[in-house]
Amino acid sequence: MKLKYRIIFFLIGLAGMGIMLWQSDFSTTDWDKLLSPKTLLFFAGLLELWMVIYIVHVICYFVILGKDGKKIPVLSMFKICFSGFALNSVTPAGLVGGEPYRIMALKKYCSTEKASSSTLTFSLFYIVGHVTIWFTGAVVYFALGMPGDTIIDVILIITAVGTAAFLFAFFISKRRGLVRPFMSFLSKLPFLKKFMKKVYDKNLETYVHIDDNIKAFRSTRARFWTVFALQYLSRVLECVEYFLIFLYLGQTINIFGGILILTMASLIGNLMFIIPMQAGSREGGMAMALAFLGIESGYGVQGGLIYRVRDFMCILIGISLIMFDKKKVRKNMFSKDDENAEENNVTLQGKQSPPPLSKPDDLE
Repeated sequence: MKLKYRIIFFLIGLAGMGIMLWQSDFSTTDWDKLLSPKTLLFFAGLLELWMVIYIVHVICYFVILGKDGKKIPVLSMFKICFSGFALNSVTPAGLVGGEPYRIMALKKYCSTEKASSSTLTFSLFYIVGHVTIWFTGAVVYFALGMPGDTIIDVILIITAVGTAAFLFAFFISKRRGLVRPFMSFLSKLPFLKKFMKKVYDKNLETYVHIDDNIKAFRSTRARFWTVFALQYLSRVLECVEYFLIFLYLGQTINIFGGILILTMASLIGNLMFIIPMQAGSREGGMAMALAFLGIESGYGVQGGLIYRVRDFMCILIGISLIMFDKKKVRKNMFSKDDENAEENNVTLQGKQSPPPLSKPDDLE
């Protein structure tokens, strides 16, 4: 990627981090406790967990790219994924920052079409992973017993129905696709018709392109289910983070509690998608889940702060990696064979070559 584009993405990331810090309230933060050696070691452990999560995403990208993935160094793909997620975290509407960066970075190793199609496919499966863990969280909530909190009950009932419908449509949409029919449906709703019709007409070609990519990728069943399973695994690992955070704070929750906390935090945060880094909205969802689990709100504040600091560390690393770009040792315009041939040609030029054979008169 050209230096000017890396600088642009880097500045976008810095601006998003500035907005995040500006919106955060650190007035009640116990910095002595937060920056104690024990807590810093705990943060190091959380970062290691997220390295594993990002490795899972890297494997997903390689599976999606197929043969084209062999051209990309593992560390370069890790940097592309890491920095892409950092940009997504600090830009409004989530996917408006990281996806263009990933496409431009991947163009160094494969065609523009392949870079775009693989990124679109990865993004869709990433969304499907979110939806699947939301559905799991709703099921866990019902299985553990509804406490009678009207707000949580309504939110998770709607979540269960909506996510089940989305997943059903995703897995049966072999011929018609998913994105185009869904956007077409929204463009026909009474209150959204006028606005969504303009959006649908403007982006129709993009919707068709996404559906074509998914239908093509679906034909390779092993790769399709591998990517789906890996994306779901990455969400389960994110649930482990909440388990570790509250265990560190002296509150023992099981993995199901972690799933419920992630579901509510992620769900409320994504409903407020225009806020960079989901500042404040994620904590609101976490508070709802903690109330159901019987954990005092004070622990929720501490847990939310630990999550934010860890998230900030990942974003800082990801944004910083944007400015690092390993240059190729040799130019792409020559293959190894071409280079050897050129070297041999130079060698021959230094020697006395035999006189050229005279051509027959009829060939002149």
